[in-house]
Amino acid sequence: MDVLISGASMAGLSAACWFARLGHRVTVVERADGLRPGGAPIDVRGRALGTAQRMGILAKIAEQKVSIVEPAPVLDGTGAQVATLDLRWFANETDDDVEITRDRLNRILRDAVPEGVEFRFRASIASIADGPGGVDVAFMDGRRGRYDLVVGADGLHSNVRRLAFGPEKDYVRHFGYYVALVDLPADRAWHRAMLNVPGLTLVVRDAGDGPQGMMLAASPEIDYDYRDLDAQRGLIDRFLSRIDTWQVPAMRAAFTDPAARGFYFDSVSQTHMPGWINGNVAVIGDAGHCAALLSGMGTTLAMVSAEILANAWTEHGGDMGAASPVHHERLRPYVEQCQAFAREGAPIMVPLTQAALDERNANFRAHAARFAA
Repeated sequence: MDVLISGASMAGLSAACWFARLGHRVTVVERADGLRPGGAPIDVRGRALGTAQRMGILAKIAEQKVSIVEPAPVLDGTGAQVATLDLRWFANETDDDVEITRDRLNRILRDAVPEGVEFRFRASIASIADGPGGVDVAFMDGRRGRYDLVVGADGLHSNVRRLAFGPEKDYVRHFGYYVALVDLPADRAWHRAMLNVPGLTLVVRDAGDGPQGMMLAASPEIDYDYRDLDAQRGLIDRFLSRIDTWQVPAMRAAFTDPAARGFYFDSVSQTHMPGWINGNVAVIGDAGHCAALLSGMGTTLAMVSAEILANAWTEHGGDMGAASPVHHERLRPYVEQCQAFAREGAPIMVPLTQAALDERNANFRAHAARFAA
């Protein structure tokens, strides 16, 4: 059977691997001109470890994992150290959980996709018409095709979800924060640390592929065009205008530089849908059930949901009416569990008040003393 996948990141590449291995003809469309570079280091955790093992890539992921040498300094608004942090104190589901850079995992997943899968970059879907004979798809470049299944693995602002399920506002819920990432210039020394003031977190780290800056800012939902990079840089500049110590001026310059690599800005949001399948169209990963960056479970959910969907659909011979309840029964409890993790991660990463910040830092110091002992 013919499967069209929109999106060539964690969910899309995982889906391409599973559907192709199960004997289907797979086409992947991606609006970027290749695999998208950059992004924060990510985690392969819990159930995704089993998925990776069945894909035959767990050993490669372990070989290329991020090695954390020692806890990172935690700084106050003046740049003075007040605690240390090792996210393994809080984040891991199992002792075998792996942190890896996004670029490395992207390459591992791409290499795992069987030969014969067609990739079309700089391509996107214009319309979807689902019917008894299959799904008729028109592409932006004028091409057309018919598929037995269309899978939207195209992220938080999913085009497939909009076309097949309805507008983004019906499903995406702002979680109260914004995140920004940028590759920092390598021509200066950067101090690895996390700086906090109430409602704002700045991180400098190097996971092995060069220094990277991250910002997390608490904010009500802002009305802006998520495709307008200049508007995004202006928002980041406003967030960072609160601090003029430590490495913040240099970070601010990197975030607002149009030539900077690895730039990313978006809301920290979750996707909540009553169902992830409509006829012969399905959404997985952030498109269907984004758990939010603060959960640490986005990549894990992307990989797990791809495997569950491919297996359920194949087991039922491409009959989505029969496969849909099986898919939802297998996936729904795990989605709810992963999305709940974001509520635990938020007060750790971005305390909203000075009192909450002081309490969190005391907790960090207690953990450091416990682990040192």
